[in-house]
Amino acid sequence: METSKKRLEIKLDPDLLETLRSFSKSERKEIGKLIEQVRDSFGSPHAHAGVGIRALGQGLYECRHGLALRLVFAAYRGLLYFHMIGSHDEVRRFLKSHL
Repeated sequence: METSKKRLEIKLDPDLLETLRSFSKSERKEIGKLIEQVRDSFGSPHAHAGVGIRALGQGLYECRHGLALRLVFAAYRGLLYFHMIGSHDEVRRFLKSHL
């Protein structure tokens, strides 16, 4: 019997979309691929390692885009909501204001 995993919906925060507009087209494409990889691997701990997903607490997670940037997202039933992208310090500020 084959069981198919339901594909998670992805939503991007309007502020994140605004930030992404300042990135080059090729970098936006890479970030889009990363978001798809997160969706495809979320809930599979062994796959998390390849994408670099890390729990931040309070239902928030991060994954890395290169060495300097991190994407912060929340997981809900059937949905991954991507809040922001930024440096380590920007992520810390975001967490302080949202936790």
